[in-house]
Amino acid sequence: MAFGNLRSKLLYKYIISYLLIFLVPFTIMSVVIYLNAVSSLREEIENSNVYNLEQVKNLTEERLSELDTIAARISFDPRLTPYMVSHGYYSGEATDELRKYKANSAIIEELFIYYNNNETLYSTNGSYSIDALVQNSYQIERLGKENLLNDLSTKIPLLRAVDDVVINEETHENLVVYFAPIAPNSEKPHGTVMFFIEESTIINMIRNILGEIEGNVYVFNEDGQTIASTTSDDSVSTADISSLVNGRTGVSSVQIEGKDYSTVSVQSEVSGWTFITVMDPNQFFGKLFNMQLIITSFLIGMFIVGLILAVLFGKNQYKPIQDLFNIANKGEKQPQLFKGENELETIGKSFATLYEDHELLNETVDLHQPFAREQFLVRLLKGSYKSSDEIQSMMETLNLSFMEGNYFVAIVNFDTGTFCEENINEKDNIIRVISNLSIDQATAYGVDLLYSDSIAIVIGIAFEANDENKHREEVIQVIQTHFEEYFVQVPTIGVGQPYNKTSMINRSYIEALATVEYKFSKPQGSIIYFEDIGTESKHLLGYLKEEQVKYVQSLKQGDHTVATEMLTDMFDAMASRELSINEIKCICFDIINTTLKTVSELGFDKHIPDFNQLIDFKSMDQLHTELQNVVDVICEEVEVKKDSHNIKLRDEILTYIQSNYRKYEISLESVAQEFYLSVSYLSRFIKEQTGETFTQFIQNLRIQYVKEQLTETDEAIKDIVVQVGYKDVANFIRKFKKIEGVTPGQYRKLHKS
Repeated sequence: MAFGNLRSKLLYKYIISYLLIFLVPFTIMSVVIYLNAVSSLREEIENSNVYNLEQVKNLTEERLSELDTIAARISFDPRLTPYMVSHGYYSGEATDELRKYKANSAIIEELFIYYNNNETLYSTNGSYSIDALVQNSYQIERLGKENLLNDLSTKIPLLRAVDDVVINEETHENLVVYFAPIAPNSEKPHGTVMFFIEESTIINMIRNILGEIEGNVYVFNEDGQTIASTTSDDSVSTADISSLVNGRTGVSSVQIEGKDYSTVSVQSEVSGWTFITVMDPNQFFGKLFNMQLIITSFLIGMFIVGLILAVLFGKNQYKPIQDLFNIANKGEKQPQLFKGENELETIGKSFATLYEDHELLNETVDLHQPFAREQFLVRLLKGSYKSSDEIQSMMETLNLSFMEGNYFVAIVNFDTGTFCEENINEKDNIIRVISNLSIDQATAYGVDLLYSDSIAIVIGIAFEANDENKHREEVIQVIQTHFEEYFVQVPTIGVGQPYNKTSMINRSYIEALATVEYKFSKPQGSIIYFEDIGTESKHLLGYLKEEQVKYVQSLKQGDHTVATEMLTDMFDAMASRELSINEIKCICFDIINTTLKTVSELGFDKHIPDFNQLIDFKSMDQLHTELQNVVDVICEEVEVKKDSHNIKLRDEILTYIQSNYRKYEISLESVAQEFYLSVSYLSRFIKEQTGETFTQFIQNLRIQYVKEQLTETDEAIKDIVVQVGYKDVANFIRKFKKIEGVTPGQYRKLHKS
């Protein structure tokens, strides 16, 4: 292979490497530049359009406010009293005065004065009867005399919008009628000023502010009725836009008839009107597209420059690879390469051993992370390790050791509620003390069983021929004596049988769990050995009760190995005894009943493949096979259920707390009761999930809520504190100041916009 060709290939790889190194910061920089520039311009454009529409809204509110002012002035004008406007001589002066009021506002098309119990309206053109006004105004005719009279009797300012109407092919535009009671704010107004505002007046006012925009402008009242509209795009109808009037404000994008549009909407708090502009996004963001083009061109140019630099650096930095290659080959003058191999591959092979050692070191470091020992012991109890060699290797890595001989498990079961939030660390302390307990010819390691007020102790005792049970009892007695020194109520201890292989520790664990179920029939602080419950009674037909107990417990724990082993032992026991056919059938049905009962307790009835096939078995082998299938399925489902239950439980607990943290009565005990958990387990669970204790977690949620209310509302601080579950306001204020550095009142002044 020619070295020049080889060098050329490596050079290309080197250039590509430099290019990739360049691309990482370049990509980050490009995204930052692009997003900052484009988003800033976009925000500026959006704010500009929103500002213009806000100006329209403010001007409209000012004009409506002017109408209220005019109505107030009319109510106190002595020339516009009911007597003056109806007088034969002075009515002319009243009409002139009304013309002056009309001239004071740019939006009034006409105004009328109505006095209660009088069907005459007085305007700048004289007086009208209500019937005459209804007949001469197409819009008022659509409103109806009855509705008009109701509106004229209003006690509060009232807006009415009357849609446009076409009469004899002549379109009469929308009319806005504003009713202002006189005198204003009076509980019993004696009349009403009615203002007519033409749609064109509102449109002209909008165009003066927005300019000649190439889009549609709509004004809707709070009922979604069109007040005014101007369109330059006929493909967008008012009906398409009315659905947008749902209190939504600001800038948004919508799709109408398959085409994209940009909308800006604001809502008046005074009139309840919503102002909306709808336009083509190319017009709305025209400057933005130009900026995007400029930035894109700039970034492409930078990429080309980076590519050139990558080529230059690749050429200048190639030589160190060759030097490293020579070092890897021990400085040979003419290093030889195999066909299809390059320098980097040769270097890789030379340092393969070093890399493998490095990986082994990393694995060792990972195993020594916090809780590694506990995880190993938990997996040991579950029977996850299939060979003693594998277990021994893991123990050496974790610096653990058992006294060689026999191994068994004890379950220490405490009274419910022994461990609560106040002494959450007590359980860990007990486990640590047990693991460091000095026991003659024995080693013990504690394991926290998080799902209950129990701990498991894995114990190794030195082998003594025919005397392992006595030695086991001595060890358990030492452990119980230790608990007597610390607890008034001595816990009950369930003990599994000893085994001479570490790979069978999980069997002793299953047995110990089974013994704990008998604690209700024993005095407080008893020591219950598995073989004792096995010899208390035997099955009427021959096989020991202990196989059945272990079989049931292993199914509940999802321990496939032990469940299979116990099922086989029970069938072997039947085969090894001389039993009649009826006796065998009775035992078989007892096994079936035990299996089905356990499956039902676990809630896995639907996983029984064929109930009839179990009952109608033709032979013991067939029944054994069918039950083995059930064991396979149930053990798998138990494992799946455990995993899904933990995830679901975590989400449900945190969701429940976040939904109820404002309640005064919420506590660790109430949450534990809600989810049927022990207080100690729930406390440890929350600490593990959030990094905080239950009290800290609740307090932080409440503090955050109070901060939000302080900045977003004007509610009294006392009311906010009570809402969040505190009754002692003064104590909360002290706590708030300790955490935030300021009082709630000072926080509101500093952060409220």
